[in-house]
Amino acid sequence: MPELLEWQGDDRPPDLTVRLGEVDESLPQGRAISPFLQIDSTGAGLLQVPMVGRFLVRQSGDITVAPQPGASDAEIRLFLLGSVLGMVCHQRGLLPLHASSVVIDGGAVAFCGHSGMGKSTLALRFARRGHAVVSDDVCVLDNGAPARVRPSFPRLKLWRDAIEDAALSPEGLERNRRGQEKFHFLEPEAGVRDPLPLRAIFLLRRASLDAKEGIERLSAPLDIVAALEAETFRPEIGRALGAERSLFQARALLASTVPVYQLRRQPDAPPERWLDAIVATVRE
Repeated sequence: MPELLEWQGDDRPPDLTVRLGEVDESLPQGRAISPFLQIDSTGAGLLQVPMVGRFLVRQSGDITVAPQPGASDAEIRLFLLGSVLGMVCHQRGLLPLHASSVVIDGGAVAFCGHSGMGKSTLALRFARRGHAVVSDDVCVLDNGAPARVRPSFPRLKLWRDAIEDAALSPEGLERNRRGQEKFHFLEPEAGVRDPLPLRAIFLLRRASLDAKEGIERLSAPLDIVAALEAETFRPEIGRALGAERSLFQARALLASTVPVYQLRRQPDAPPERWLDAIVATVRE
């Protein structure tokens, strides 16, 4: 898995074990959470991705992958380091946000938003300015205060135009999915190894006639909690595992301790115009 940084710690037993093997098409007494996901009474999860493979994720940290014929390594890793990682977080009571994050002034700053709102593109532009990438797509928070982000890997999933707009080339990069003009861009020298304090969260929103471009801090705790619930990665898994209360408590703690901003902008606007404003806002 080239996305992951080389382990430089001690020789403790691995926390997660990933292996290739046979995976049944259903879990005994499993409950369907979606057409592609089942959860059973032990907390094990079975993710089935058409044309990619089946992923069995046990509470013990043992993960078995059964690839479908023709699935690329990049596609297997895409779901292993995305949906499966999110499932592991929910199994362990951690809050995963659907966010990219980078280092600004020694802390992590997270960018949340629906697909296509430019989370990874903003992270890329910050990375090109020398800001380390902490996470992409799944931003994992430790429990407790102060809020801290667990580092994952310095890979960004980017559409061709986002790469070319940054004066880079997609040539030689792995495709996200077969036939898709989205690629995996690695910043191997920009990874982070230790948890970082979460300095701010930016909710990326589309500007409209009645909500013009700009950055605005949210102040109402209930509004912040509701926004963070919408930005939680795969919240249906947490609910199925009975973790809804702990997830609410984690989001409420964030709302009271971490500044949350709305960044309203046109998605096709050059991201550079917001980089300095984001940094200035974090430093306020």
